[in-house]
Amino acid sequence: MIREYQARDLDNIMSIWLDGNKQAHNFIDESYFINNYDLVKSILPMSTIFVQDIDGVQGFIGLTDNYIAGLFVAKDHQRQGSGQALVVKAKQLHNELYVHVYKKNHSAQSFYLSQGFEIVSESINEDTHEAEYLMCCRVEHNVKIGKCAL
Repeated sequence: MIREYQARDLDNIMSIWLDGNKQAHNFIDESYFINNYDLVKSILPMSTIFVQDIDGVQGFIGLTDNYIAGLFVAKDHQRQGSGQALVVKAKQLHNELYVHVYKKNHSAQSFYLSQGFEIVSESINEDTHEAEYLMCCRVEHNVKIGKCAL
């Protein structure tokens, strides 16, 4: 079940966030995520957040307008449709979605490509100095409708 974030979810979400970043971004020193934990915990509730909750929080998506600020699924619940369900929820709210994905994070790229996203540009992340792609998906009733405008 996808539902709106509730304040009681924050600790679970942050645990999923930290574990997910360590797992997906092993090319970045994990101290980066540990050092940013408190900052993310304080600003995360300012986003629009939806959680996948089936007997507990299994994953979440954080949106800042039509930008996916974060999408994480607990390791033992990955590849079971939670990420896709969260993206579908975001597509219900926005006709165009954007997300940054590290170039070295091939599984995230594959996931977003499978959800109808396309790579529209490449840049260097200012904080991590890692290459990243900006990906976009334009939707109309969850159907890809064309190129993204920058």
